[in-house]
Amino acid sequence: MISTFKEILAKKNIKYDNPVIVILLGYLAIFVLAIPYYYKFNLFSLLNIFLVIFLLILSFALPFLLNVDIEGNNKISNFYRLYGLLLFIIIFYGVFVVMNSILFAVLCSLFVIGISNLYVKYKLYDNGQDIKNKQHEKYCKFKELLFKNMDNIIFAIGIMSFMALVIIHNAIPLFNYPVRMSLSADPLRLISTGALVYGGINNIFYFIIAFILLILLGYKMGVLIVFIAFLVYRYQTKKIKIKYILLSIIGLIGLLALMSKAILYTSNQNWNIGVFGILSYRAYFDIMVLEKIINYPYMLLGAISLNPIGEGLIATTLLGYSNPHNITSTMFGPILLDFGLWGGLLFAFLLGLASKLIYGGDRKLYAIYASILLSMCEVGINYGFLIIVFVMLYVNSKLSILKNKNRNKNKNRT
Repeated sequence: MISTFKEILAKKNIKYDNPVIVILLGYLAIFVLAIPYYYKFNLFSLLNIFLVIFLLILSFALPFLLNVDIEGNNKISNFYRLYGLLLFIIIFYGVFVVMNSILFAVLCSLFVIGISNLYVKYKLYDNGQDIKNKQHEKYCKFKELLFKNMDNIIFAIGIMSFMALVIIHNAIPLFNYPVRMSLSADPLRLISTGALVYGGINNIFYFIIAFILLILLGYKMGVLIVFIAFLVYRYQTKKIKIKYILLSIIGLIGLLALMSKAILYTSNQNWNIGVFGILSYRAYFDIMVLEKIINYPYMLLGAISLNPIGEGLIATTLLGYSNPHNITSTMFGPILLDFGLWGGLLFAFLLGLASKLIYGGDRKLYAIYASILLSMCEVGINYGFLIIVFVMLYVNSKLSILKNKNRNKNKNRT
């Protein structure tokens, strides 16, 4: 069976870091971990859940299985202006809903697009395709110094953001449950996590520091993202074999289980459940919520996935919570609740197209995207994930256009 699976991958030229494989592994982990609780589902319901997930993953995989050459399509790669516009709109709307400030929403949107453009210039410089302007020699020296140390600067921002959080709250979040809960939407936590993940991808020393700090930050998703991103990037650069990746992931599962136990211990919640039992119960809970979503008779038409504060509505809608509370429901759960099965299949196909574009772009960005994609298998697609998708589409598309322009300029000079 394993050899047949390898033959299929080889025939379709699908590597182990492919987005389809990432999602398959994510869902497989959830379904395997939940096995001790399968008795809580009736057989028909469980088979129905498996069928729905199979159809969604198949729809996501179609752009890869059909071997559509998206990366080489100039018309599609020229969509960076459209990606930039959609990125501006989605950030503007999200910030406005949360902060109720038009000015702040505009500034945040422009800031993200500005950082994205700066990254594009950095990658062109890093690839030796940046054309210097000799009339601005001082500026060029500053730019060269900035770009040469970009990874170090980003990583330093991650460390300083973490230290700022510890100083401000006078506590390490992992060991202080109230502080940890208060950081769920804290910009400093998001900045620290993003900077540590990016800085820790291709430097083993930075990775170890980032890994430890993200554990102390107390959010399992950050630990999962930096760990998987590091492994994916090393796999892409042929510095690690697949068997060692699998062994590393088994170790990571154990660590995440210990983190879950530590978080529960500091929260003063008394759960009569073992370390690994926590992960098993969490997987069962995700599937249970997904079952409720599949059987829900109405569509919420974007109230969850297209709403920056929509995640909490799953709890009030399905579980009767009086207050919004973030509930995980596996990757496509929120989409199914919003648009039903047919809408979910269409969304999965479009996400597959976007993922294929991102997969063919910048390696570092894809390593981060793959790790986030894996985490979404449990958490469920949300507004923040949509922003990440459009950021990566915008950067990769613009990077492709500028690389081609620079190549043409260099050809004309010769």
